[in-house]
Amino acid sequence: MSRELVLRVVKLVARSSGLVALTLAPFPSVFSQDVHFSQFFTAPLVLNPANAGDIEGDQRAALMHRSQWQSAGSPFRTYAMSYDVPLFRGRMRGRYLGIGVHGFSDRAGSTRFGDTQGNLSLSYALRSGERTLLAFGLQGGYGQRSAVLNGMRWDSQYNGAGYDESLPTGETMASSTSGFIDLGAGFLWRGETKGGMQWRSGIAVMHLNEPGVSLFGSSEDRLFRRYTAHAELRITGDRWTWMPKLYVSQQGSSREIIFGTLMHRRIGQDSRYTTDKTSNAFHIGCFYRWNDAVVPMAQFEYKRKLAIGLSYDLNVSKLRAATHMRGGAELSLQWIGAFGDKRRVLPNAKSY
Repeated sequence: MSRELVLRVVKLVARSSGLVALTLAPFPSVFSQDVHFSQFFTAPLVLNPANAGDIEGDQRAALMHRSQWQSAGSPFRTYAMSYDVPLFRGRMRGRYLGIGVHGFSDRAGSTRFGDTQGNLSLSYALRSGERTLLAFGLQGGYGQRSAVLNGMRWDSQYNGAGYDESLPTGETMASSTSGFIDLGAGFLWRGETKGGMQWRSGIAVMHLNEPGVSLFGSSEDRLFRRYTAHAELRITGDRWTWMPKLYVSQQGSSREIIFGTLMHRRIGQDSRYTTDKTSNAFHIGCFYRWNDAVVPMAQFEYKRKLAIGLSYDLNVSKLRAATHMRGGAELSLQWIGAFGDKRRVLPNAKSY
């Protein structure tokens, strides 16, 4: 199949998604970008495989949903899930082995063009100081890129007055699918100062093997390596806790920078008699995606275990006239739990 025909398919996929602006982009950059989340910190294994097992509890599960460009036509819809656990943490004196799985589906337009992928992440963490920890992670998985090309509207089916589906397309193609193996790696470094401020930073490289993802057997369409850096602080005050965060990624010619802060306040009190922590919290904040969107967000945390988050991208890029500043809504759900009851009576607790 010729490159010219492939480019026509790219344009039709973009048109079916309502994103005419995409048809002006260079061909390789259209297909070679990853999914992204404004609430990047609630998609830990998409962010960095070294995050596997880096939790206070015994297990963590997360669900994500993002709907983007709803106002411009058929939207991009992204679904993601993850589950991870730290192993042998009690036996390894602060070290642990982390294992996690995550998957996502990203689809756009009436052609259902997009990727579906599942990954396994493994990490090893060790103490690098009295108050610091260093983790290294590896990730491998299998992905599938697909599009339903039957039923698309071709230029040859316009008769001068409008679209006529009875006219021949002049093309011969069926629904197309391409599978690929994907690899990634990352580092995580976190710790706490003597004053109680917690910090965390990491770097990761995804698509180490730059897998081919062409629907038409071309070697030119590949997933570029994605280089990611992320950092955050946790500063606890008398009433409010501040959590500034930063995310930077570079993939091919595409760069994404997100920065902002969340602040949260506890509602209620934890147990005064045991180590059981049952207080709730609400989080509010705002982030900025460079040259793209302002992202207000809110979260509610139930008994330090279940967190529900909602954010919305207010588009401020050159597309704001077409989108009316409506970018995308994002919903997250994260649960952190224990395998058993680990409550202990506090030394100074009174018995009645």
